[in-house]
Amino acid sequence: MLPQPWRSPGQGSEDFDPLLESAIPPTHKDDHINIQDHVSDDESDDDQDVKDARAKRLSETNGWLGYLRDFTIFIPFVIPRKDFKIQLCLLLCITTFLLERVIQAAIPYTLGIVADKVTSGIMPIRELFIFLALDVANSEAGLLLVQELSKIPIKQFSYRGVTNAAFNHVMAQSLDFHSTQDSAEVMKAVEQGESIGMVLQTVVFDIAPPLVDIVVACTIFYRKFNAAVALIMLGACIVYLIAQGFATKFTAGDRRNTARAERFQIRKIHQAIQGWQTVAYFNQFKWEARNLADAVLAHSATMTKFERKQALLQAIMHLSIPTTWFVLAYMILQRIAAGKTPPGNFVFFLTYWDAIVYSLQYLINHFQWLANDFVDAERLLLLLKTKPSIVDAPEAYPLAVRDGGVCFENVSFKYDESQYALHDISFTASPGQTVALVGQTGAGKSSILKLLLRLHDITSGSITISGQKIKDVTLSSLRNVISVVPQTPMFFNASIMENLRYARSSATDEEVYEACRAAAIHETILRHTDTYNTQVGERGVKLSGGEAQRLAIARALLRNTPIVLLDEATSAVDTMTEAKIKTALEKLKQGRTVLVVAHRLSTIADADQILVLHEGRIVERGRHQELCDRKGRYWDLWEQS
Repeated sequence: MLPQPWRSPGQGSEDFDPLLESAIPPTHKDDHINIQDHVSDDESDDDQDVKDARAKRLSETNGWLGYLRDFTIFIPFVIPRKDFKIQLCLLLCITTFLLERVIQAAIPYTLGIVADKVTSGIMPIRELFIFLALDVANSEAGLLLVQELSKIPIKQFSYRGVTNAAFNHVMAQSLDFHSTQDSAEVMKAVEQGESIGMVLQTVVFDIAPPLVDIVVACTIFYRKFNAAVALIMLGACIVYLIAQGFATKFTAGDRRNTARAERFQIRKIHQAIQGWQTVAYFNQFKWEARNLADAVLAHSATMTKFERKQALLQAIMHLSIPTTWFVLAYMILQRIAAGKTPPGNFVFFLTYWDAIVYSLQYLINHFQWLANDFVDAERLLLLLKTKPSIVDAPEAYPLAVRDGGVCFENVSFKYDESQYALHDISFTASPGQTVALVGQTGAGKSSILKLLLRLHDITSGSITISGQKIKDVTLSSLRNVISVVPQTPMFFNASIMENLRYARSSATDEEVYEACRAAAIHETILRHTDTYNTQVGERGVKLSGGEAQRLAIARALLRNTPIVLLDEATSAVDTMTEAKIKTALEKLKQGRTVLVVAHRLSTIADADQILVLHEGRIVERGRHQELCDRKGRYWDLWEQS
């Protein structure tokens, strides 16, 4: 007996599409909603991009055979080379499946002998005991139990390996990937780790055995009866499989619409929960509820259409099963009546027929599920085939920080093939110096910080730290010597202490307290009921803007790196707190290189060097008083601040 795992009819898809971008209108008068009508232009463009990527890969690999070869990257995750336990489980699975094939034919053969002996007046005690042993071995208390227990470690090994690899691959991607990809789609692709194991299980453990059963059945029918019986059996199986293939293709569009509607529904839930604060600010709870209700209705409508069509097609095709049985039974009974075969062979046929039909239906179901799992695996494959744009050079070496000096020399940069974001940027920041970057929004200030972190690579010129080009050192060693206080700090849904220790997990409690005192946040934390164990909420939603900024500064202080980047670090604090933070930053500057992006010019008036940027160029540089005396662009900014 083959196990039948349950799956919903809409699970997976023949083709995958990105999540729908547009919102379904809040009301519908017609229950028959066409989800395609609500697909935005972005959705269509993204869908076409996926298809173009697949078509390009098919062209590069000279067809589907080469494309399927890409999936061999998953083999180490399903067939381990060094894990003896998993190898043993695979061997047990294969062995039990082979034994199952033998037993599946032996059971009807034994019953045929029993029938012949009974009709001859002989009590078949021996055959009954054999049948009992075979039946127990073929039950869920026998070989199936061994199979299921053996599959568990295999599936878990595959799931762990692929999920961890996919997560690490996504985290290794560059900023351009994370700023353009839909996070929900990326997370779904990462979660497809289980689908790889399902593909293996479906192909090796679910599809191969029924195929073997059909071949064995035709062979046995040929030997027991004649070629005509075997050919009719084989032909009926082939026709049934082809008909199922056409039926699957016929319902593919409905299946895709169902999967698309399901993803749209998930997207609406994800967006509403993630953007709860925005929903609350505009009091749009009813709007979101209506949107979700319509998405659920659309999903239900597409699934209903798919299931009805699927049910009708299955009913028509299953009519071939009793027809085939009737033809075969007639031919076998003819041979029995003519004395060409013993009566027990009809018992053999009746018993074996159920196993053949079950195997055939089982095979069809798993072909459909394989298509779904294959699409999930393809989604994950395309993700793993995405290469990060920022990687270590082949001969990259760890950065050796001697003094922490930063030098930009004739640096130009553009995000794409359009206009440059930075032009010929040159400056030097020595240890202990604070270099401030000022200018209007879009002048290129934050781009300089991103280039130093190698979130992007420069188009021309060079950036060095302690005389070493950052392109020649490893990314890990580069980012280990830089602390960042972003304009909008992000915190995990954990305690204040856990978020602070994220900067340096080995920090002692006293070191954390000291960093918080320096950032003027320690006393504020102590006023909370749970002090440092206070949960900050999703993305730090429980923190005020000033608290979040000061915690971010404390985190940078705790990291204790030779280079510190401050991107509007004091933009959300009051004047008194700003004064405290400036005192802390004075300590931070000692022996360290500090780059500051600021709109509030009062915070950088004492900087060692101020660079005024305009349209990606440094148009002025100097100290505060020097620049004010020139009455240029900096003076205008100062007057406006």
